[in-house]
Formats: sequence, C-alpha cells, structure tokens
Amino acid sequence: MRFALVPVKDLGKAKERLSPILSKSERIMIAHAMLEDVLSALKGSKFLTKRFVVTLDSDAIELANKLEIEIILETKQDSESDSVDFSSKVCKEMGAESVLVIPGDAPLIRPEDIDFILKREKTSPSAILVPSRDELGTNAILRKPPDVFPSRFGYDSFRKHIDEAKKKDIKFNIYDLPRIALDIDEPKDLAIFASKESDTRTYRELENIGIIQKVSKSLN
Repeated sequence: MRFALVPVKDLGKAKERLSPILSKSERIMIAHAMLEDVLSALKGSKFLTKRFVVTLDSDAIELANKLEIEIILETKQDSESDSVDFSSKVCKEMGAESVLVIPGDAPLIRPEDIDFILKREKTSPSAILVPSRDELGTNAILRKPPDVFPSRFGYDSFRKHIDEAKKKDIKFNIYDLPRIALDIDEPKDLAIFASKESDTRTYRELENIGIIQKVSKSLN
C-alpha cells in the first residue's frame, strides 16, 4: 500500500517571509489556498491508497475533513522531521509499504506529478527525491519502507537526505519536477508563480487581492 503525508504547522503563523507584500490575513488565506491545492492533487492520484494531513492545527484539520483527507493528529510539534518520522511509523503500522511526503505550499502540483513518482517506485529498500527549485530543499520524498532512513528537513535537506540514503546504502532516484519544485516561501517565489497562470485556488485568491497583477507589473 502507498500512503501520502502532508505535514502542516500552524497556518496562523505561515509564510512570514511574504510579509513585505502580503498582510497577515492575506498570508493565512494563501496558506489555506496552497494546502487545498496540494490536498486536491493528492486526492486525484490514481495510485495512492491513503492520504493524510499530519498536524495539530484546527484549520488544517477542518480543511482535511472537508476534502475527505485523513488526519494523523499530533500531540506536539518539535520539527517537520519529527512530525514526518512519527507519522511515517504510524503509516507503516497501518500497512504502508511506502510513504510519499509532499509539502503543503507547492500549489502547482497536479495528480499526474504524484503518479509520475509513484509509477517509478522501486523494490524495497529504495527512495525517490524531488528537489526544490533552488535544490536546497526536498519537495517530495518517497521512502520504501517508510522509515528506511530518517528525515532531515530544513536548510539543505536535499543534500542531507541524499547523504542519509548513501549512509544506509539505499538506492535512490532523483527527478526534477517543476510543478513540485516551486514552493512559495518568498516574494521571488510568488513572482515566479504569478508568471505561470494556473487553475488553482492559490492563483485565484492572489488574483482577487490584486497580487498577481502587482507582481506581474514588476516583472515587465
């Protein structure tokens, strides 16, 4: 069985690096929109058995329930790596042979991107990695079995995950997938996103508050 996890922290404090161009209420709204786009893509995957949000945030739980995505409820949040490793073990106990971890802030992701990764899953033990646009972050990681090596999310996580795989002598493949690679953390990410008109809730919300038009003008 193949499971997917989306770890979510406090949405009320999300995307503070976007504060130069978005108010707090706008940042919260966009964080919700991005999470909805990601969960909708997961829901459209043909090859996933189960999909989970890993969180203790009440708004994320409400959105997951709305989209009929299951929840792994945390009792505390120390780090993203701890959250992912805790929930990966829960998934393994539920029968997951592999677990795909996807961030909640990559709104361009589509079901076919997820299925691209899942169709390339190898025999156990193995891993698939998708780097962020700057190749510092890890924007998707599929591990088989789910706890084959520990998570190292945070700065330079892509290299750290590769190092963990090599340390455990785990075979891995790397794929550059542009829609997954673009997570929105900073104004420059938002500018790139604005240049790619998309049928996403995130794009529509940014358009409604005039950010798409504002950012697009700055690019011309």
